[in-house]
Amino acid sequence: MLSRRRTSRPSCGLMRITVNDPQLVPSLLSFLRARVHVTAEQVGIMEVEISQLGSMNADARRLELDLLLQLWRASHADARTAILD
Repeated sequence: MLSRRRTSRPSCGLMRITVNDPQLVPSLLSFLRARVHVTAEQVGIMEVEISQLGSMNADARRLELDLLLQLWRASHADARTAILD
């Protein structure tokens, strides 16, 4: 018989992002929603919650989100974002 060890609660892939300017949130939402495997919703004045669909582990999801945010910020010079843990 195999032993199963629970080390932590399973991750559902939800992450939150803060943006320094509330006027940039619609642009970020549009950018993220253009990706077929990402769902994004505004959950605060300067906060977005995203879920990445697929079989990536938490580290891969975080890396991909970091890269997507870098790409988005490249076209928004004054934008600052942070992924909330």
